[in-house]
Amino acid sequence: MYGEWLVLINTLFNLAILKFTAKVTGVFVKNTRLLMSSICSSFVAVIGGQMLLTTLLSFILLIGLAFRFKIRSFQKQGPIVLTATIIIGGLLTALQPYLKNLSVIHFIIICLLLAVGNLLAFYKQWGFVKLERLSGQFVFDTALKIFDVKIPLSAFVDTGNQAIEPLSGKPVHFVSYAALRPHLPAAFCKSLLEWQETDPYNVSMFSEDYQRYIRFIHVNTVQQQSVVLGFRFDEWHIKGEHSQVKMNEYIVFNKKAKNFPHSTAAILHFSALSNNS
Repeated sequence: MYGEWLVLINTLFNLAILKFTAKVTGVFVKNTRLLMSSICSSFVAVIGGQMLLTTLLSFILLIGLAFRFKIRSFQKQGPIVLTATIIIGGLLTALQPYLKNLSVIHFIIICLLLAVGNLLAFYKQWGFVKLERLSGQFVFDTALKIFDVKIPLSAFVDTGNQAIEPLSGKPVHFVSYAALRPHLPAAFCKSLLEWQETDPYNVSMFSEDYQRYIRFIHVNTVQQQSVVLGFRFDEWHIKGEHSQVKMNEYIVFNKKAKNFPHSTAAILHFSALSNNS
């Protein structure tokens, strides 16, 4: 009877691991196939004991029967199965002393719940890391020229940034004032700090030379709609596999944020991806 319980426990854990692996790698596999793979692998593991060769054979059967015996399957799904097995095994080993007084049924239920919960948490973290890696592809080295000054900046293309200057319809980008401040003229910095969001249309603190660059940009936030100052820049060279140069568009200086996503100094309009996709 003890062997049957071991086969059942191993089967349930294997099934959870295979479902997790299929979800992470984006492969659709029928539940019947996953169950068959879990059962066969469990029988080999229980009958063969703790021998290294048996463990290896059980691992090969688990992946091969579920995802077909292809080299690609062992390269793609294999590391995920191994990682999930180690995580679950380590967790249950650590908690075993606290569960040893439970009945067999309660032991199986609690262990299975812990395994599934741990895999769900791992899956969410995995998705977050994957998203971070993907969004990191939208980071570019750039050079912004404004007020006859050329400033090197690391910039992030935000697909959610669709702000435009209302009169011309040209894209609006957002930059960190803290990052640009050392490169900007002192008179401009002084005027920008004097400007008040509560009275956005009063730009008398700027000299006429700077006022000709100004446009009023309406920005929608979660709390409210606000009016900010946009400044026309001369050109913005965005480097990459397909470099591009944006000219006579607008930037908004963000005085609160020191860094944007991925520690960049600027958030580009989504149109910056048009020549970099």
